Amino acid sequence: MLTYYRTIRLSDTDAAGVVYFASLLSICHEAYESSLETAEIDLKTFFRDPQMVIPIVHAEITFFQPLWSGDRLKIDLTAVQLNQTEFEISYKILLSSSDDKSIAQAKTRHVCINPTSRQRVPLSESMVKWLS
Repeated sequence: MLTYYRTIRLSDTDAAGVVYFASLLSICHEAYESSLETAEIDLKTFFRDPQMVIPIVHAEITFFQPLWSGDRLKIDLTAVQLNQTEFEISYKILLSSSDDKSIAQAKTRHVCINPTSRQRVPLSESMVKWLS
């Protein structure tokens, strides 16, 4: 599990002043990228790999209360390998001042494919290591 901290910015909110759902999914993706960097996976080469890409094939998010500009978040990320080509990441989103009450939760499912053939391929050794 990795913990990622992020402050909600005005640009993350909608016209009503609360966090837009797609913005929080984007912040979760920031947490994912941060966890890859923590595992010493070079993001520049990872996202430009000519043999493998790992698109998100499913995403969901549930809000338990609104989030506002200036809120400081703590995001706990947990990744689980589902099979040779697929993994899922769960995100528990809390206010950094409170470790006990989730204010949102999200999940993304990723599938490893060859970018040319668009066929599934096994996850790389570095990704399997990151998942373990």
